[in-house]
Amino acid sequence: MTPVTWESVTKPAFNRLNKEKEFEGTIFKKGKATMKKFRKLFALVVAAAMVLAMSITAFAAKNDSITVNGTKEGEKLSIYKMFDLSVDDEENPTAYKYTVASDWSDFFTTGYGKDYVTIDATDGHITWKEGMETEEKMILLAHAAAAAAPASALKTLTATGETVVFEGLADGYYLITSTLGTKAMIETTPDSSAVTVNEKNPEDTITKQVQEDSDSSWGTSNDAQIGDTVNFKSTITIEPYTRNVIIHDTMDSGLAYQSDAAIAGLTAGTDYEVLATPATGDTFTIQIKDSYIAGLTATATLELTYTAKLDKDVINGDPAIVAQKNTTSISYGEAQSVEAETTTTTHKFEVYKHADGAQTNLADAIFQLKKNGTAINLVKIDATNYRVVDATETGTASTHVGNNGTVADVAANSIVSDFVTVASGNIVIWGVDSDSDYTLEELQAPSGYNKLANAVSVTVDDKTPVEIENESGTELPSTGGIGTTIFYILGSILVIGAGVLLVTKRRMDA
Repeated sequence: MTPVTWESVTKPAFNRLNKEKEFEGTIFKKGKATMKKFRKLFALVVAAAMVLAMSITAFAAKNDSITVNGTKEGEKLSIYKMFDLSVDDEENPTAYKYTVASDWSDFFTTGYGKDYVTIDATDGHITWKEGMETEEKMILLAHAAAAAAPASALKTLTATGETVVFEGLADGYYLITSTLGTKAMIETTPDSSAVTVNEKNPEDTITKQVQEDSDSSWGTSNDAQIGDTVNFKSTITIEPYTRNVIIHDTMDSGLAYQSDAAIAGLTAGTDYEVLATPATGDTFTIQIKDSYIAGLTATATLELTYTAKLDKDVINGDPAIVAQKNTTSISYGEAQSVEAETTTTTHKFEVYKHADGAQTNLADAIFQLKKNGTAINLVKIDATNYRVVDATETGTASTHVGNNGTVADVAANSIVSDFVTVASGNIVIWGVDSDSDYTLEELQAPSGYNKLANAVSVTVDDKTPVEIENESGTELPSTGGIGTTIFYILGSILVIGAGVLLVTKRRMDA
């Protein structure tokens, strides 16, 4: 059993051992009824019977208790009796004698405990060595004792709340171990038959953060574009002697774990292991090895980092945006766990395309979405909804640009390099970051309208559409219109002018 530090609650009362004494050849334990004083001499048989009765009473079961406060639900606590205690008078004790319990003989004669006590060779009573009663020394003793504890405990109880009570104990000095790894050494004496100890265990903890790509800051939430890599960081504290420490990480389906979890400063396979088969419900599971924890002398702070890609499941089929949770928890002991959580989300924007001076949607304008000047492929959900492709969606993208200014028909659920406006409503682009530099470049204007000369800058806003206006082309003169009339008039003037010139010349010649 691997122990963990628990408050050393009381100091041994071995300073009272010097007052030890025996009387009438019998050592009496607490709970024994006070011997009645006989004023008359009884027959030998009656006296022998009384002596036998006294002996039975002296070693009857006791009902001392030890109450442990501050336990965790599911925690298992075991108690071991290390030293037996006998006293001179149960009602008014003045002499105390501790002896090593049989199961602990090797530990206190040749094991770690030999440095703490001196065992008298005559009657086996023990004396606590000078300077070994400090809290630091007691913690080390308890740690070693828990590791050497017998296979069978005196009692084992499972906490259902914040208190566990061991009852029916005889006087003595006890070790309590926990599946959290904690321990305490406690004594019960005739004047302290109901002992209470507060379990002040420092807990293993975990905090979790996700990185916002716009400014590289860390916090509990971020937003991203579908296909982006999301960086996660968990900070874990592990207390010395903790046992069975496991890190559990669970991601919603819109986050695709990239199998790159690592703990800074630790060696994978030696200090920790990323399990090949995660625990039920986990995206990945990490076991901190007990061999690493056994070497800790102070609280260890570990930094776990890993990444995930935001994928198409962040948008459900309605379509609608679904915030993605990443939950990391740390369990230790039997059933203890603390957890932390982050949220990653994405955004959408609408495109309202209309003609100059009109308030209705203008159909058949074809646009390409770009981020920082690079074109982004989309998936066509339906006629009015498009989303950004995720990292798993590959292949040649279709275009809505047709031959000779026509609009090509592209089926729903196709990967496309552009989108086309419709007359029945705004176009919605799903899965974009809120703070990126997006632009819309018009590839083809509707018939009769001029294509935009410049790209349109996009402000991502879930409520306010990006408004784009197309101007119609300039109307040119047509046959039979004023243009040909001008030519006819001009032609007539030239003909008349030539006739006038001819008549004038003939007159001058005459």
